[in-house]
Amino acid sequence: MASLQSGTHAVARRTFDANSPDLKVLAVIDGSERTGRVIDYARRLKCRGHGLHVVVLGVVPEPATGRLRGYGSFKQAEVYGGLKERMRQRAVSAAARRLDQEKIAHDDRIEIGDPVATILRVAREEHAELILLGDTPPGIVQRMLPTIGLSLATITNLIVQRATVPVVVVK
Repeated sequence: MASLQSGTHAVARRTFDANSPDLKVLAVIDGSERTGRVIDYARRLKCRGHGLHVVVLGVVPEPATGRLRGYGSFKQAEVYGGLKERMRQRAVSAAARRLDQEKIAHDDRIEIGDPVATILRVAREEHAELILLGDTPPGIVQRMLPTIGLSLATITNLIVQRATVPVVVVK
């Protein structure tokens, strides 16, 4: 395993075979039960005979700058490092272990930023051919808005609308 870090993201790479994978998948995780469903879907893709390389992406929303008041930019790297480490311990390492058990080649990335923009940017950078997202169950407001003719844009909806590659929303 190799580990690379720069700027606002960290990357860890694990490769199991020398063959070139047929399908590069961006699996977006958040540490909830949706993470398990996204990883299970990726595992099923492999079971169906697809050559597979998964980029496991954990996105941490950028903290409000007001929370950094008084520390300025000299503490920003420390704050971001702590956020990344919590995401790594909480979600990315668990997903990576499951992929390791199935011998699925994967890169692990943790990014800080706007979730929609970050997911779409990483999909482009990684040349992903498929994005896997877990869908959040609608809250009370989301369930009520359609009855009055309104809708609320969610992260999942925005990614589905803006992505240039296929998106699978895992429920």
